[in-house]
Amino acid sequence: MWGGYLAQAGDLLNKAAERAKEVAEQAQAGDFVEKAKVAARKMAEEASKVADTVQAEYQRTFEDLDCQIFHIRPDLVVMEYPSPETIERLAKRLNKSFPDRMLILNMSEKVYETSTFMGDVVDVNFRGLPAPPLELLMELCLSSYQWLAADANNILVVHCFSGYSRSAAFMSCFLSFRGLYSSPQEALKEVITHLPIDGLSKILPSQHRYLTYFRQCQQGHTPSNKRLRLAKAMLSGVPCFEEGSVAFRPFLEVWSAGELVYSSFTAATSGRAARADETFPAAYGPNDPCVSFQLPADLVVAGDVLLRVRHAYLDGSRDTALRLAFHTGFTPTGLQLSKHELDGASEDQRFSDEFFVDLVFEEPLEDGGGEQEEGQEGTPASAAVFAKAREVSRRLSEEEEKRKQLEAVASPAPNGGGDHDDDMAALEATLMRGAAAESPSPSGSSRASSSGPKRGGGAATSTAGAEEFRKALAAAAADDGSASAAAPSSGATISSDAAVKTTASTGAEATASGSSASGTASGGEKGPKASAPVDDIDSLFSEFDSALSTSRSRSEVKSEAPPPTKSSTEKGSKDVFADVDDFLKELDSGLASSKK
Repeated sequence: MWGGYLAQAGDLLNKAAERAKEVAEQAQAGDFVEKAKVAARKMAEEASKVADTVQAEYQRTFEDLDCQIFHIRPDLVVMEYPSPETIERLAKRLNKSFPDRMLILNMSEKVYETSTFMGDVVDVNFRGLPAPPLELLMELCLSSYQWLAADANNILVVHCFSGYSRSAAFMSCFLSFRGLYSSPQEALKEVITHLPIDGLSKILPSQHRYLTYFRQCQQGHTPSNKRLRLAKAMLSGVPCFEEGSVAFRPFLEVWSAGELVYSSFTAATSGRAARADETFPAAYGPNDPCVSFQLPADLVVAGDVLLRVRHAYLDGSRDTALRLAFHTGFTPTGLQLSKHELDGASEDQRFSDEFFVDLVFEEPLEDGGGEQEEGQEGTPASAAVFAKAREVSRRLSEEEEKRKQLEAVASPAPNGGGDHDDDMAALEATLMRGAAAESPSPSGSSRASSSGPKRGGGAATSTAGAEEFRKALAAAAADDGSASAAAPSSGATISSDAAVKTTASTGAEATASGSSASGTASGGEKGPKASAPVDDIDSLFSEFDSALSTSRSRSEVKSEAPPPTKSSTEKGSKDVFADVDDFLKELDSGLASSKK
């Protein structure tokens, strides 16, 4: 069934295209021609839509098995989350194409049955963060590179849970790590073209922030898990999450190292409604200027941190208002982020465009003689991970650069005009050099060098340039004939100049006759020998003129044709009416059968 629909739609499209072309070629003056062209174009578009729809449905149902798998590069794949409804189909497609050759990175923070896949599945957990923590990100790049380098047939598959932004962020970092792009931001532009992501704005601001962190690490920065006390968080502006006098009941959550370390609303940690003895989040009206959170003195964060501001409804439900992720190794004593730098708020109309968040940090109050808690500062082990990642990435970048240079040497970029223009340019240069070398007088050489057409950028030589080039060659050939005469005279040169002038007014035939006259003036039997090179040149340029004529538009050619007589116009109109009638009947028949 599907094959018949595809064949039918394809035939219909081809016939419509052919008819449209025929109608366009038979174009004549009058409204009828334009109407026929419009009708043919519409029919062709309808046939194309039918073919595209059938093809897309066939592809989705039978070839893609109604699941989403996207190739970023031949060895890099992103797939949708393997839910209970799609896991069998995803496994069938991947197992068929890459049996025992795939490594799957599960960034969804969900657990599923992995035995259906003929490959290893690695659970990558970074709770709450929109992108992997920096040290984990470096480790993932190293292990992924080692996996792909172990066998040229191996592939890497990545997926997250809802959407594709986590996968896109990791793939961008990995492409930059391999030296395929100068930065993750540049790589991201390619990655999103292969995924159902509508532009860079759909990548979260925190993910963009981590791409910047990754680039700085590539350039030599090793971030430490610097410990900072989060002293204060302030929201400038109040978003409207409810109608009426109360617009916002916010509470703050702070996550560090994947663990919830603070919440300003204790009932929120259990997901239940607040008890009478619990403090409900303070209510703010739409006209209040700001929201301020005074935080406890022992709230210390280090490394990768996630802040989440949520809204509490009176029925106990919650809604996330905004999120932001950052790393303390890149954070000064204060951090101010505008609306477009905050996850969730950046495209939420409930936030004003002037909304921003201020975070105030202080040095932590150390206990036990000022000793840091174990594991809080960057360890030699973590520093070694960043150093190794930089070394491998630098080597891969150098190898990629050498590969590009060798490729450029082996396959130089072609001229814009193509091989034909290259050949014509080489021919012109050769003939010009020959004419200049064989010219017996300075005047002949000057004519050959100054009259030749100039070419640039692969553009076609103009007709005027060709005529000037012909003049120069005719003059050089005539001078060459004069030089071969037994007793050359000044009359030969004058006659050659006259031949050039004659060529400018009458074309190739006058050039040939002018050259013969030159030979006669030179005296004796040298005339035929002098005209032979010119004949050869004219023969050569008849081919050259033919090549030049192909660059002219069809409209120019038609404009030079004589207007049709009345009888021929009537006959053409009848033919067009008959063709269009047949064409429309055939299209109607094809569309009706395709709908069945």
